[in-house]
Amino acid sequence: MHLIKKSMTPEEKAKELFKKFSRRTKFLDEFKGWIEIVDSSRAKQFALVAVDEILNINSVDKDFSLSHYWLDVSMK
Repeated sequence: MHLIKKSMTPEEKAKELFKKFSRRTKFLDEFKGWIEIVDSSRAKQFALVAVDEILNINSVDKDFSLSHYWLDVSMK
């Protein structure tokens, strides 16, 4: 079982993880309507922790290409 989409480059996967770990908050301003605030101050840190956890899975560690892919993701 692979944990990645074959068509995603490491850079695309890194961006996807960053976006997923960014916190989005919407609120209603009485003059401007709905406003979305994106807080990505800790997204990179959370994404790196997730990638480290994936790399520590035994099946990923034994699959060189999969392990190499996740190492590339962590470098982006």
